[in-house]
Amino acid sequence: MNRDPQADDRPQRQAPVVTHRREPVPGAVIINPMASGGAAAATWPQTNARLRHNFSRLERLHTEAPGHATILARRALESGAELIVAVGGDGTVNEVLQGFIDENGRNRFPNACLGIVHAGTGGDFQRMFGPIRAHRQVERLVRSPIKTIDYGFVRFTDNDGKPSARAFLNLASVGLSPEVAKEANRSIKLPGPLGYLIPSLKGIARYRNKQVLVRYDGGEDERVDLTLACVANGQYFGGGMWICPHSKLDDGQFDVLVVAGLARRHLIPTLAKVFRGKHLHSRGVDTSRAQTLHMEPVWRQNEVLLELDGEQVGRLPARFEIIRSSLRLRLATL
Repeated sequence: MNRDPQADDRPQRQAPVVTHRREPVPGAVIINPMASGGAAAATWPQTNARLRHNFSRLERLHTEAPGHATILARRALESGAELIVAVGGDGTVNEVLQGFIDENGRNRFPNACLGIVHAGTGGDFQRMFGPIRAHRQVERLVRSPIKTIDYGFVRFTDNDGKPSARAFLNLASVGLSPEVAKEANRSIKLPGPLGYLIPSLKGIARYRNKQVLVRYDGGEDERVDLTLACVANGQYFGGGMWICPHSKLDDGQFDVLVVAGLARRHLIPTLAKVFRGKHLHSRGVDTSRAQTLHMEPVWRQNEVLLELDGEQVGRLPARFEIIRSSLRLRLATL
């Protein structure tokens, strides 16, 4: 082949630029600035300073509307994030959890880790590990070991009457508690138990027991005059009520508490015991353990509400399933 002697002196044509998928981000911080009635935003500078010092490469993302945390978490995970830190209340953590989970309840990103910095009103999930200020949680989060835990997954009917499914980290409840959660979420947010006491009293005043069928682990249906049912992965709910004190995050089972046939005049005394975990032997309280649970109203026209991690999301019928040892978790401990 004849070679042009001038070829080496000609300007060389550049190879086309190939656009590759962006480099995986090591992680993201997702903050709900409206958590605790906006208090998360007020304390954010101090918390943010700790995050910048300890997690310098984490991308910071702020939620703008309900459900946005799920979108942000999913995008970050699909980009290769190894750690997603949720900064907010239990509802924010629940939304971030949805970013990990597919429509069948399985964790699509089993090697990624969920971190939690509680900065919300109730803080019931963090309460299991001690009350720690948000900026102190960051410092302890860095040193805390990764835990592999269970989470719950439930198929239910949403508030528009459509089939839906959602994961939960802490606790699901049916009956009285979702009525209280619905009231609390439209009321002025007050800190700690006080933020739930007034809605609780309002809910108790108007609640009527509902006839419900309950089926544990595929067994026979049990008819229950339901006041309240809790399907627990964690221990606390309602801003500090120690509802399932023996529940564990990594034992592969729900702790199930059912309060049945309880008249309104007995609810207040029982409620007072719950904050100390002294209610388990009270009138009408039954406890059990299960890997799956199905609940439906005896009469379809009866509306029996469902709450997940503090948010009223829909109603029965519902099927609960424990997803064992499938979530890597980091959070502050005492």
